[in-house]
Amino acid sequence: MEKTNQPGKKFRRGYLPKQVLLGSLFVSSSLLVSPSFAAQSVIEEVLITAQKREQDLQDVSVAVSAFSGDAIEKMGFEEGLDITQQVPNMNFFAIFGEASSPSVSLRGISLVNFSDSWESPVSIYVDDVYRGNPAGSAIQLFDLQRVEVLRGPQGTLYGRNTTGGLVHYISRKPTDTLDASASISYGSYDETVVEGMLSGPLSDNVRGRVALKKTDNDGWQTNTVTGEKLNDTDSFGYRAQLDIDLNADAGLLLNIHGSEADQQSVGFAHMGYLESVGEGAATCSIDRIQNGLCTSNSFEMTGAEAVNGQFDPEHVASGAKDGLQTTIDTFGVSATLDWELDPFTVTSITAYEELDKFLQDDGDGTEVVFFDEQYSVDAEQYTQELRLNGSTNASKWVGGVYYYKDDRGLMTQAPTTADGLWHQEIVSLDSESWAVFGQYEYDILPEWTLILGARYTEEDRDFVQDSGPSFYDEIDVTRDFSDDAITGRIGLDWRPTDYSLAYISLSTGFKSGGFSGSYNASVEATLPVSSEDVTNLELGYKTSFADGRIKLNAAAFTYEVEGYQAQVFLTVADGSVITNAGDVTGTGAEFEVTAQVSDNFELIGGLGLLKTEFDSDQIFLVAGDEYTLDGNELPSAPALTYNLVGRYYIPLGDAGEIALQADYAWQDDHYLQIENDPYSKHSAYGIANAKVSWLSASERLTVEAFVKNATDEEYFTYQNTLGSDWGYGVWGLPRTAGVKVSWKM
Repeated sequence: MEKTNQPGKKFRRGYLPKQVLLGSLFVSSSLLVSPSFAAQSVIEEVLITAQKREQDLQDVSVAVSAFSGDAIEKMGFEEGLDITQQVPNMNFFAIFGEASSPSVSLRGISLVNFSDSWESPVSIYVDDVYRGNPAGSAIQLFDLQRVEVLRGPQGTLYGRNTTGGLVHYISRKPTDTLDASASISYGSYDETVVEGMLSGPLSDNVRGRVALKKTDNDGWQTNTVTGEKLNDTDSFGYRAQLDIDLNADAGLLLNIHGSEADQQSVGFAHMGYLESVGEGAATCSIDRIQNGLCTSNSFEMTGAEAVNGQFDPEHVASGAKDGLQTTIDTFGVSATLDWELDPFTVTSITAYEELDKFLQDDGDGTEVVFFDEQYSVDAEQYTQELRLNGSTNASKWVGGVYYYKDDRGLMTQAPTTADGLWHQEIVSLDSESWAVFGQYEYDILPEWTLILGARYTEEDRDFVQDSGPSFYDEIDVTRDFSDDAITGRIGLDWRPTDYSLAYISLSTGFKSGGFSGSYNASVEATLPVSSEDVTNLELGYKTSFADGRIKLNAAAFTYEVEGYQAQVFLTVADGSVITNAGDVTGTGAEFEVTAQVSDNFELIGGLGLLKTEFDSDQIFLVAGDEYTLDGNELPSAPALTYNLVGRYYIPLGDAGEIALQADYAWQDDHYLQIENDPYSKHSAYGIANAKVSWLSASERLTVEAFVKNATDEEYFTYQNTLGSDWGYGVWGLPRTAGVKVSWKM
């Protein structure tokens, strides 16, 4: 609803100045597709806020993928990582399994680090609030309005300057009328997922919304040593919002949210590297290693023997006496104030987030108590953003300031259950940052728009480590580090027709230096690394044709990262190092298409092409062999990825409608370690999912059945070498299936 100054007219969040609103409506009307016959269609116009104002997805000169909340529900996305299968050049790897802080990769850039002392170069935002530690975010991702994935550096408009991109989850807001929904699903491993939402007016000027999600399952892995289940889930997430009209020109949105998770951690697959036990034994082929058929002098057992011959995703081994516990508790509150002050809008976002995390793992993946470890994190975060938006007939602009304060207490212990062999590091890491930013868009001609943006950032970090007892020298140090950078963007948009956009953009990003929080084997290992800086050149084209029934978005890019930050775990004896591993060049392209083939059939597809290469003089040892980083590709950066979704609708008249869906995501072979050692090279694979759903004629009731990883593909989400002749892998999810019933008012 448009804001007016007439008495009795309420302020509505997301109001656009008249010129911007008319422009957006003009673009949207030119791209409207023919009305779909199918009530369950997922092809729709999506309005996004990637540039801090509401725009049609097709009118934004940024490589961005977006999914509406309705599309997320209809396509069956349940967790944050589900979207990685449907976004070009988006991937992930999970050092401790998918349930605990997986590292998202965009265009090959990701967090190559297992320590909670670091922030990811691919940032996570929830309702405009940056999450410095994304652990726990996944179980709060429900009742969503949309998800936006921005690829490439975000060095102008977003609070934490990023080099790889960002993922922004936006929840649904309180409604003017009473609304409610509920769903329950049951599936493999006795998994039950219950969701509920209630929204509506509380008074003439106040609206509220409450949403909940509860997930329980027995765990999809069995510890062959004890017979107990691992990787089970017991999580609960909640969100409560109040949307308050302060007056005709101002509104306040209060958001309280949190989550609790108590579960067993994922188990690791043990891998030996040798054909036989003994000095001079030959190294196995990679295929045999990754199938658990090889042994080691360190453990004198094969990966298959460690799990009694059951080497598959559902069977792992752990000798940890107290199990492998993971608990993650989060709480947050934010207040967003929007105030219309002609001729501009003031937005203030004040937020507080806290997180407590405890995680145990069994690094060797055997019944032997050798490298069992645990990590604890106690983090508090405060952010404040103040920005101004405005426009004239020929320009649009946004500017503001941003403040970030993050205090983390970290503890690393290993092993946790062995007598006489124990390691502990207690780290305090306090970070403080502020930035000033602005972006200006000017229509130099009716079809041409110039975009200029800049951001100045300053950061300070204080680091204290208290260690002992320790595998290494007991290192007690206090350090500090300061950094600053100017980043930004210059771009040119060309709209040759009402339904097409071509653009060129040069942008930069910055990720400040910092400290290692785990396994610092020497004083030198506690020294800070310097910043990671990226420059990205991008060409893009967005269009629709066939009367708007087909949309095509394409982007080609090349980037250079200077001082790529990475953590390399040497061995248990030598600890890990944080390093500026070298410079990286990346080149690639992305294509996304949606096609309403008929009123009953639609296709969604994506293709990602990528080549990354290190320029480095650094050399590291893996299983006793030297590997140079020079010429390596980035981890979790396959050269080719593609995805395809097909949905077919069968109308049943007064009996409703059936939707049939099949989707597939494939990725080329890739490495899971920065050293590109053969042990961490993963063969190409694809994941297929299928779903059938029935929607009642009233569109209130939905019943669906689904299967994920339908072919039961076996794959690893992470692999690592910890010893001279052994390592481990982290299995991806096996096939799961279930049924779900949903109701909407």
